[in-house]
Amino acid sequence: MADARKTSEQDNDDVEDLQKQIGVLRSHKITLFQQLASVDQRERELAEKQHRLRTEKHDSEQQKQAVERVTEVESELKRAKSENVRLSDTISKLARTVSELQRQLHETRKLLNKTTEELSGTRQRLSEVQERLTVAEQVTAATQQRELQESGNSDELQLELTPQHQSTTHTGDVVIS
Repeated sequence: MADARKTSEQDNDDVEDLQKQIGVLRSHKITLFQQLASVDQRERELAEKQHRLRTEKHDSEQQKQAVERVTEVESELKRAKSENVRLSDTISKLARTVSELQRQLHETRKLLNKTTEELSGTRQRLSEVQERLTVAEQVTAATQQRELQESGNSDELQLELTPQHQSTTHTGDVVIS
């Protein structure tokens, strides 16, 4: 029986020893679970930080691109404003030139009308002078004819006067247009 007691005590000691080992293992297990939870928490924190940094980097790049585009647009706007001012100046110059050319055209037309009126008056006066000259030539020719008839040498004088009379008659036919 002593052997049975010894075996029973031994079994009790073995059970206690196993319970202690199980307790130690459970304690290690709890510690490991706590460490694992801590590692898991740290992993989540680092993943969130990584995501935040990537997002910030992306946002920074987007902002940089937006600033570059705004700068380009502002530059284009300045060029467009400059071109607009240049075109406005050109249009103003052209408008003044057109205005000046219209004024000169008006003055030229006035001069042309005045010159046309003067030419018309000159033509009228020339026509009147031609008529008087024709009448004077006819009177002269008639006077010469009468003198020829009154004098005896009508044939000789007739030959001398005929070329003069014909040239003066043709002079009266001048046409002005």
